[in-house]
Amino acid sequence: MAVARMATVAAWVPCRSWGWAAVLFGPHCGFNTLLASLPQRAPRWLPACRHKTSLSFLNRPDLPKLAYKRLKGKSPGIIFIPGYISNMNGTKALAIEEFCKSLGHAYIRFDYSGVGSSDGNLEESTLGKWRKDVLSIIDDLAEGPQILVGSSLGGWLMLHAAIARPEKVMALIGVATAADGLVTQFNQLPVEDFGRKTIFLCSA
Repeated sequence: MAVARMATVAAWVPCRSWGWAAVLFGPHCGFNTLLASLPQRAPRWLPACRHKTSLSFLNRPDLPKLAYKRLKGKSPGIIFIPGYISNMNGTKALAIEEFCKSLGHAYIRFDYSGVGSSDGNLEESTLGKWRKDVLSIIDDLAEGPQILVGSSLGGWLMLHAAIARPEKVMALIGVATAADGLVTQFNQLPVEDFGRKTIFLCSA
């Protein structure tokens, strides 16, 4: 219901420079101007080594450390939220980083707990825990308003993060967003798997 309510106050903004559609909502009003000013492609004259990102870790009390790479730059910042068991070194994550470098915008990519370079056990991971990972990145690393880019399952977590942090999320960009895939698969589960899968979907 919360996702549906959020959608009613959202506005679709065509965005040729990103190649996807962005959702604008909340009190922010400068995103249309930002998108209109973006170039159609990265300037070829920018040196590839102008900005560098190094692997860092976000320490959280009683929670696994999250591996991330951050590119400092202007606002709004962009956070890439990967798909199921995908890490921050995927093609989309790296391509968006190069795009942000060309425009001088801040950018964060990270690994979920139990995935990639982050601490944690994948077998103990749940959607609730990965949602906390996304919120930790927004709360503890991101500065100012953010554009969330969610890929596949990351799109589902992106929506939950936007609902939880409306004051920091100014826009959403979904890449093959699997917003309803989990619900569909959940409803198709055999009875004997219901309890086990409920733990994965809902456990914090």
